[in-house]
Amino acid sequence: MTESRPKVLSIDDNLSLNSMRQMVLSVSGFDCDLASTAEQALAMVLTCYYDVILLDYYLPGTTGTQVANTIKTLRPEVPIIVVTGEELFERCDAVHSYLIKGEGPEVLLQRLRAVVTSKRTNARAMEAAAS
Repeated sequence: MTESRPKVLSIDDNLSLNSMRQMVLSVSGFDCDLASTAEQALAMVLTCYYDVILLDYYLPGTTGTQVANTIKTLRPEVPIIVVTGEELFERCDAVHSYLIKGEGPEVLLQRLRAVVTSKRTNARAMEAAAS
């Protein structure tokens, strides 16, 4: 059985960066939806399942920490990777890992693949244990 393309939600108010991220992910084997506000992202999280969420730390009127905490209450099983341009920022238990903007697409892709592989392996193990 072939596994489906991992589905990513990229949340960033920088529309050009978010579109570029979507293009890179698409050609690298991921399906990627985009959101530019916390409100839009939360609505999408409620209506669609994502394998992983990429979250900009700074969004209009809120922070990635606040958004991550809200997402974790809605979808605790979905890993969140916060992407930030700052090296010093408030860390949060709801966040799986952090990436510094500008590290390059290869770092992003490596991190996404590792998170998705781990998540899918854990899901298969839980299914096997339940049967």
